[in-house]
Amino acid sequence: MKLYTKTVCPKCMWVKSELEKAKVIVEEVNIDHEPHEKEFLIQSGLLTVPVLEIEGRLIGDVKEIISQIELVAQ
Repeated sequence: MKLYTKTVCPKCMWVKSELEKAKVIVEEVNIDHEPHEKEFLIQSGLLTVPVLEIEGRLIGDVKEIISQIELVAQ
């Protein structure tokens, strides 16, 4: 799993906190430092972060991201 974030992003901080609580490890990609990854998200139609990539699927809705974290943590 991969989590796309930005440096200053309250929702990103919330998702990272939920990942930590669930003890789920993901690869974090900060799009402020990775312009090609930012372009990838834009080309995919996603204009905000956080975005969770799981099994090739991009999830941009925070509530759905939290649900996926809960599923993986079980």
